[in-house]
Amino acid sequence: MPLETFGQIVNEVLQFGFNDGPQVNRRRIENWVNEGQLKIARQVDAPEFQETEEIVQQAGVWKYPLPEGFLRLQDIYYPEYTTRLRPVDLQQFDLTAPALVEGPPEIYVVYQNELWVFPASIEGTGNLELRYFKKPPKLAAEGDVPTLNVDYLDLLVTYAVIRAYEAEDDLEMATSHKARWKEDLDEYASDVQWRVDDRPRVIDGTWGSGGYGGHWA
Repeated sequence: MPLETFGQIVNEVLQFGFNDGPQVNRRRIENWVNEGQLKIARQVDAPEFQETEEIVQQAGVWKYPLPEGFLRLQDIYYPEYTTRLRPVDLQQFDLTAPALVEGPPEIYVVYQNELWVFPASIEGTGNLELRYFKKPPKLAAEGDVPTLNVDYLDLLVTYAVIRAYEAEDDLEMATSHKARWKEDLDEYASDVQWRVDDRPRVIDGTWGSGGYGGHWA
């Protein structure tokens, strides 16, 4: 029976022979499953964790609150100018004067729970489209369905099994499952992070010494 719910995932972990004791028990496994899903959302640019939110620009405003559940930013699109804002680090942003300059925003930085833009917004320049990755909701009830793609829920099992073996100081088994976790996580990332197939392909071993001698398939 394929995994679909939080309860099924936890039960699958228990099938590895863990007893309901002080080091490994159902509550800890539930925590590890949630921890594993959050770790995946942090590491993989997967569509199931992607969100879009419109930022309504206000005249003279250069600080905007980030959405609830914000995890990390993908990009900021500016439809009015068909362009994206350019990310800079905090040091570069400090060289600007957003409180004194108004105009269509061009650069941004994320600081604490805010998005800072420069220049400060002006009236009539349209809104910004914030594209970001959102924290998956915490799983609690047995019937809860993870945000993670159903085809990859075994990743949550593997992660929880690793943490369980670590809790029992069985480092050999933990290391073995870590290798499986990395392999499966890489496969998952490869599947979902680049989904456009309409592109030229290079046949292996056909590149010339100058870097441009390949044959396109």
